[in-house]
Amino acid sequence: MLHQARVCVASALICVLAVIPAGPALAGEWPTGSLHVHLDATRMAGADRYATSVKTARLEFPEWAGVTHVIVASGEERCIADVLAAAGLVWAYDAPLLLVESDGVPGVVRQALTEIRSANGTMTVTVVGGPVSVTQACVSQIAAITEGVVEQPWTTGDRYSVAAGIARRVNAVAAETSRTPAREVLIANGSNSAGFVDALPLAAVSAQTGAPVLFVTRDTVPKATLSALAALDPVETILAGGTAVVSSGVYKTVGATSRWSGQDRFSTAVAIARQARSRGWLTADGVGIAGTVVDGVTGAGACGRSARPMLLTESARLSNPIARYLDEMSETVSSATVFGGPAAVSDGTLAELRGAPSVPVLVRPTAGALVGKLANVAVRVGINTTEVRLYAGSTLLATKPATAYTVVDFGKRAMPADGVALKAVATNPDGASRAVSAKFKRLSYPAKTSIVIDKSEFRLYWVKDDVLIKRYPVALGREGMETPIAMWKINAKYITDPSSVYGPRKMRLFRRVGSGADVRYVYTAYAIHGTNQEWVIGTKASHGCIRMYNKDVLELYPQVPLGTLVQTRQ
Repeated sequence: MLHQARVCVASALICVLAVIPAGPALAGEWPTGSLHVHLDATRMAGADRYATSVKTARLEFPEWAGVTHVIVASGEERCIADVLAAAGLVWAYDAPLLLVESDGVPGVVRQALTEIRSANGTMTVTVVGGPVSVTQACVSQIAAITEGVVEQPWTTGDRYSVAAGIARRVNAVAAETSRTPAREVLIANGSNSAGFVDALPLAAVSAQTGAPVLFVTRDTVPKATLSALAALDPVETILAGGTAVVSSGVYKTVGATSRWSGQDRFSTAVAIARQARSRGWLTADGVGIAGTVVDGVTGAGACGRSARPMLLTESARLSNPIARYLDEMSETVSSATVFGGPAAVSDGTLAELRGAPSVPVLVRPTAGALVGKLANVAVRVGINTTEVRLYAGSTLLATKPATAYTVVDFGKRAMPADGVALKAVATNPDGASRAVSAKFKRLSYPAKTSIVIDKSEFRLYWVKDDVLIKRYPVALGREGMETPIAMWKINAKYITDPSSVYGPRKMRLFRRVGSGADVRYVYTAYAIHGTNQEWVIGTKASHGCIRMYNKDVLELYPQVPLGTLVQTRQ
């Protein structure tokens, strides 16, 4: 059977309809070059980030078997850098990473710590961050719960110092346990303005390899980072992010040997995944996916421990770089874990990972807009889409092939009457489809090519060949000199002195008089023209003429032929 889900947004007059096949994909012939993602995708989310950290850790350590060490860090956003740097400790101690509040232990984390103690007896807890991040009161609560050793090694210094201290600790633990310490160091922008988006996928690499994550800013290298690099003496220093994120000067100062980057955060995460796989570091058949750093921060450590890369996506749809990566890796990657709730990664994006097409988007005309009898229709599509069908109500207007992440142009199409929906349906050979529909209000206008001046809206509507091309804001006649409600023709056009009261262009309005066979259009003083008093647009300010911004009248003037009908109405 097909599972059907519907979401309607009344205010925008949009309805999204998804039809997604349950179970394995149906056999179908996918066109060459199409992007096809069909994974066993699940969501990892708790009631909040603290519950999510426990849920993630439980999955990595079933029944908490063999857990003798736990890493704890503050889950508050100001402390995210500490959690990302702590990924190296996940490798060093083969330990779960749990989040706490700065001043206390949430109930769900308290329960997890109690269970770990019961399952394993004595345990050691390493608290990452100083007393500003995790207060003494919180540390005391942890000690009371675990009845074990609780250490807080880094009680002074900033995030750069904490990351440097963790890096030294990771190498020291490796030496003590006869593990081979990593000879690589990972560098990311650790400033709040960068959002830690490149540090997140690096944290997965760190949790698998033990290569520490150190932080810089875009243009500076903190002393703590320089000191750690000198002490670690890495064979390779890998920097994440482009030059807009970490400058060439910083690259040189840290002695970087390579830069893993893409055009944006999504493609940078993909670049990190590719590089890590090529080196045999992250080799599992699954990936982690997060919409925000906060939601993915504990997932990165868990993913790395299981040799899975961590990727970043947009919330509302699967980001293009991830879709292309997963399509290319279809013979290797078969599963995905989405970290965070629907607010971070939507249910629609989760459906895309499972094989559903992206919900198509009507980019022309926009939902709820006024339209003419005809409109140029265009639909943007995303992943898992090979065909788009266009309907007016239940009537099929056209079917066109589609390529992922492109706009499908349906050209000029008749618009449905008021109350009838225009619907675009994205489909694929697996039998899945998702649709969007929107209702539009038809503009009333006097002729196939004409202008409507709506006085109540202070708007000029330009219609050409039954297509509403554009609407412009205008100024109208002031009190006592109101712009008349009438039918007109533009029977004269002038190039005027740009410094004059008319601005650079003027179109003379000839008013219709008479009726039947006696209808004629007579010269008046009224016109549509520009203005050098742009602050009056949207008000009643003229002697009855219709004023436009100068840039707007310059745009409209060459499009309007002589003889164009103009209707002014309330």
